[in-house]
Amino acid sequence: MTRPLRNVTDGVRLRTCALLLSAILVLAGAIHPAAAQDAPRITVTRVGLSTDTIALGDRFELEVAVRLTPASVAFLPDSILGRGFEPFGAVTWTSTALDDGGVEVTATYPLIAFEVGTVEVPEFEVYAADAGESARAGMALGEEPVGSFGTFVDNVEMVPSARLRTVPTQQIWVASVLLLDDQEHAIAPRPPADVAGGDRNWLATVMALVFGAALLGVTAVSLRDWAVARNATPPVPAPSAQASALQALDDLLASELLGTGRTRDFFARSSDIARRYVESFDAQWGPAWTGTELMHGLGHRASTKPIPAPDPRPLRDEVTAAEAVKFGGVRPDSGASEEHVRRVRDWIAAVPEEGE
Repeated sequence: MTRPLRNVTDGVRLRTCALLLSAILVLAGAIHPAAAQDAPRITVTRVGLSTDTIALGDRFELEVAVRLTPASVAFLPDSILGRGFEPFGAVTWTSTALDDGGVEVTATYPLIAFEVGTVEVPEFEVYAADAGESARAGMALGEEPVGSFGTFVDNVEMVPSARLRTVPTQQIWVASVLLLDDQEHAIAPRPPADVAGGDRNWLATVMALVFGAALLGVTAVSLRDWAVARNATPPVPAPSAQASALQALDDLLASELLGTGRTRDFFARSSDIARRYVESFDAQWGPAWTGTELMHGLGHRASTKPIPAPDPRPLRDEVTAAEAVKFGGVRPDSGASEEHVRRVRDWIAAVPEEGE
């Protein structure tokens, strides 16, 4: 079936929802560890755009598929906002029952572009909670696998079983509708009406043809030699994940984010850099994992099999601190913020690269 949802998304309320949900999850995990492990889960299984290139003013769609465990209800944002595009209508969804009792929900967000160049659909969160708990809170009705997102945002503290997943960023190229070739063709000069006649200097014509052929031959040989030399040049190897992470942290320290009071953006970037680096340890770790899950996976792998990394606990503490700033009201001063990034950098730099 297909259902429309409410077509209003408030960025401030979404961040408040994520903050409250994070706090509830921490308390639930501390008080009832077993219940936290058995809580309903949601997994992002597929994300994609309807096309990779469109013209200015054209419509396109973002499709997100999530898998729910049995007796769970999903809460999906009603619309998505970002730079260079805007919603073209309310989100719609379809659901498919799975053999294990779960449900796969596919949500479609209609969008329209109004800025030329690369347009980025930013990452956002989707949520899931226990179906019975959601129904008692007035967030879900009957057997529907998708509940009311607005009611969930306003009353997230009523569903401590809620869990979230992040939908990664997507990019699309928006081309201009102007065709410059057609405009230039309309003013192109016409060739001469007659370039041959009885007064032509045939000796000069023959010499021009001979020298033209010689010039063409020299050009062809030069191009062939250049192509051979170009193909013989060995390709420059791509930087390693460690080198990319260290360079990104150096760039972050050199940025003006702290000087302009953007402490939250500073810690959000440090958390993202650490996440991307840790994901390079295992191909199964991806953007859909939360920072807590990544750090748990790193610690578990370090305890069960050798990995090329030092003790993961210091990095876990830094990522946890960054998440507290990113989703909460913690705002360290500039000195503490820079020390945080240096500790993350020291941990990554201590990881031995392959061949060492």
